[in-house]
Amino acid sequence: MGLTEELRSLAVELATEAGEILLRMGTGGRSSSKSSPTDPVTEADKAAERHIFDKLRKLRPDDSIVAEEGSGNRGTSGIEWVIDPLDGTVNYVYGFPHWCVSIGIEGAERLGVIHDPSRSETFSDPSIFTPSRKTDLADSLIGTGFAYSAETRFRQARTVANLLPMVRDIRRVGSCALDLAWVACGRLDGFYEEGVKHWDISAGVALVNDAGGIARTRGPITVAAGTQELLEKLEELVLPR
Repeated sequence: MGLTEELRSLAVELATEAGEILLRMGTGGRSSSKSSPTDPVTEADKAAERHIFDKLRKLRPDDSIVAEEGSGNRGTSGIEWVIDPLDGTVNYVYGFPHWCVSIGIEGAERLGVIHDPSRSETFSDPSIFTPSRKTDLADSLIGTGFAYSAETRFRQARTVANLLPMVRDIRRVGSCALDLAWVACGRLDGFYEEGVKHWDISAGVALVNDAGGIARTRGPITVAAGTQELLEKLEELVLPR
């Protein structure tokens, strides 16, 4: 097994184990607020992150780690793990089954693993994915997400109003990482979101690009699509002018 597959296998193992922790802790636990009343952080987030961090420190002590809830390690191997232990926390708190564990690997190796515990589905090997081949916005199903800031949401609402008449339909399901995985496998034709964090997109961008789609960030907005043509048309409508 080469290094890439060794890392992918470990990422799948870690994401699956973290998903089991999240399922076991349930969706009705205590929560507190991170940045606003609509942005909860649960005890489960922290438990899942701690499990991943502790196991990585034991198995790969020379790797760097960046994680959403604050765990970190500055390594010397040239490999960095970018971890979101629970992407879609609001969904998780409400029992809405669209949330995931996202693990990206950057630096000397580049790959992503996204695990959806609610469906027992893991997105890991992009060679088996088939992104959408759509090039026309009018035939395209587009995913998006919204910020927690009310001011940003006003701006996002205007973008959605301009985009909606131009596309087949829009989906806002609540997990950026999982939406990017769905672009990689063709369940969404395209996706865009403003203000996402590094850990939200690291794994998903790697999956989309490795599967043959296109994902890139320009300014505050990340855009992904199955084809270059669709991505460029989507960017024309959603990027700031």
